Amino acid sequence: MTRPERPVAADWLALRRAADTTARDRAARLVTEWSSSVAASGEPVTVFDVGAGTGANRAYLAPRLSFPARWVLLDHDAELLAAPGNRGARCVVGGIGELDRLVAAASGARLVTCSALLDLLTTAELDELAGALARHRVAGLFSLSVDGSLRIDPQHPDDDAIAAAFNAHQARDGRPGPRAAAHLAAGCASLGLTVRRADSPWLLDAGSAPLVRRLLTERVGAAVEWRPQLGPAAEDWLTTRLTSLDDAALAVRVGHVELLVTPPG
Repeated sequence: MTRPERPVAADWLALRRAADTTARDRAARLVTEWSSSVAASGEPVTVFDVGAGTGANRAYLAPRLSFPARWVLLDHDAELLAAPGNRGARCVVGGIGELDRLVAAASGARLVTCSALLDLLTTAELDELAGALARHRVAGLFSLSVDGSLRIDPQHPDDDAIAAAFNAHQARDGRPGPRAAAHLAAGCASLGLTVRRADSPWLLDAGSAPLVRRLLTERVGAAVEWRPQLGPAAEDWLTTRLTSLDDAALAVRVGHVELLVTPPG
């Protein structure tokens, strides 16, 4: 996994945690489906959490799996791995490049998982991930990958322009960005793996005001970085949106996708 040029901030991970949990619960059938099939086999299970951060993915999944698991957490940021939420797990500083070796060394049932990571990976890394799943006949559970969709009510004339610039910014430097989940799904299917998909959108309003404020502010920053000529219009757009948020008159839907990938047989 390419080391992020802009490391993910721990406060952002904390800010989004409640929204992530609610969104993932909308697609809980994928976790239940895989967990039930593995529990029936009685095999020991090792879970590899890529881009583990401060441990939110493990905290969500562990109580929802119907079996005990050994956790191996991978992240390029050693400081994030040192968070209290990662205690009791094996922590490895690294990413996709270390995954093949680690998965090959594990016995029993194996699951590769990540949360809010796929859109940060390059096309080559996504292809490497699909190849590792196929080579080792390992399941994959990939959560909260943005799909590029953002709906804000009420609508604004500049919504589309800002969304297009933001998505282009996310797709820079060899990354599919919002097309990452679709790219991985297609790659896995071409290698004979079964792919199931479910939607897990964030549905936000004034009750999530700090998250919405951060989300929209950073979105505008990325959009203007990609397309500087949007600057004045984007500033006006953000002011209007945050005023509506303060007036409890804003609703935001951010599209996310869940993927469950399983080997044949």
